[in-house]
Amino acid sequence: MMARPPGQCLTIAGLVGMVLVLAFPATAGAQELIRFAGSVQWISGNRMQVMTASGASIAVDLTQADQSSYQGLRNGDAVLVDGVLSADRRRIVARELWRDSGRGYWAQSP
Repeated sequence: MMARPPGQCLTIAGLVGMVLVLAFPATAGAQELIRFAGSVQWISGNRMQVMTASGASIAVDLTQADQSSYQGLRNGDAVLVDGVLSADRRRIVARELWRDSGRGYWAQSP
């Protein structure tokens, strides 16, 4: 059996590495932030449903949001949600939640 020249082994290793990178792209370390505003349809425990002005109903997971930011929210309250899309792409995982202060600005706590 003939030995391969060192340059050829390096080329083969490079091609294998490139194929692996293209075949299995790395998941993004930082997820893209999603921000939307709407009105609370319902809230229960660590879940909430929000209706946007365009009529879209969005499920929100509150497990990563500060509890004080959503404590006391009621149906119909205006909210602004900052979050990311869940792994199963079925809901938004809220990172921050803002409520309409009624004085022309958004606030995080009552």
